[in-house]
Amino acid sequence: MFTDLRIKFNNFIRRNKWKILLFLLGWSILIAISHVLNNIKITEPITTFTPYEPIIDNGQTMPAKWQTTIEDTIKEYIEYCNNKEYEKAYEMISEGARKRVYPTISDFKAYVDYCFQEKKVYSIQNYSNRNNVYIYRVRIFEDIMATGLTYSETFKYFEEKFVFTEKDGKLQMGVKGYVEDHDPDALYEDNYIRIAVTNVSTTYDDETYTVEIKNKTNYTMVLSDEINQNEIQLETENNIIDRKIEGLFIPMVLKPQTKSTYYLRFTKFFDEGIKSTGLVFNAIRILRSYSGDESLKEQELKDAVQLYSITVPTK
Repeated sequence: MFTDLRIKFNNFIRRNKWKILLFLLGWSILIAISHVLNNIKITEPITTFTPYEPIIDNGQTMPAKWQTTIEDTIKEYIEYCNNKEYEKAYEMISEGARKRVYPTISDFKAYVDYCFQEKKVYSIQNYSNRNNVYIYRVRIFEDIMATGLTYSETFKYFEEKFVFTEKDGKLQMGVKGYVEDHDPDALYEDNYIRIAVTNVSTTYDDETYTVEIKNKTNYTMVLSDEINQNEIQLETENNIIDRKIEGLFIPMVLKPQTKSTYYLRFTKFFDEGIKSTGLVFNAIRILRSYSGDESLKEQELKDAVQLYSITVPTK
């Protein structure tokens, strides 16, 4: 019996020796890999991500006392938006920002419903700091873990700047880059015109001036009709900024003894720290006749009552 088993075993070995060798080799490799993996020391990755250090370094840093407060405030705001708690999120926005960006709760609700159709995740980074104003870049992404999405050309995110302003030991949060509104108390008047600058609205990348203008004459007054160049500009401490026209151009032409309100927008970055000093009206024209036809421009100017320029100080 034993001899018979030994013969069968030897025959099996001879017939399958290469299979057996490959099996033993594979098994040895698996044991070696397992040994190596068990002896690898896992170290935490080193990251330089510091959301409170500004991207734009202008020498002003984020105070340590506000770092956690700002991060927690953004987190709470995003959570309210994700959960469609409109009123709670809306109340977190400063009064000035609500008035300028989302005048009604319905306006804000429309934004939330569009941006937060599904729950979102976000990232934050301090962008710049100046004079107790701390600007954060906030990016709002699809939650890949929740949606099962992978990166593709259709992957998108929303980005806006949150502005935290320190006043009386507290922080106010502006959204969409909103910084502040203020009354410059600026007024110019002569025999022909009265110009009152009633408000300046500042965001991260522009300034918008609310200007009330009265034509005191019995003639047509033209301040801007896009025929001339650089008709209205913003004067700063060290530069002149051309008016930025958004969308359809609206001529500034006043009929005799009328007044109108205009909104003049200029591209000007808040963190540059450059002060605006005045509005420059380079081509005020008091005309006996006005057609708006460029071919008749020279004749109308020859017959003008007055042609002049003024600067309205806005300090």
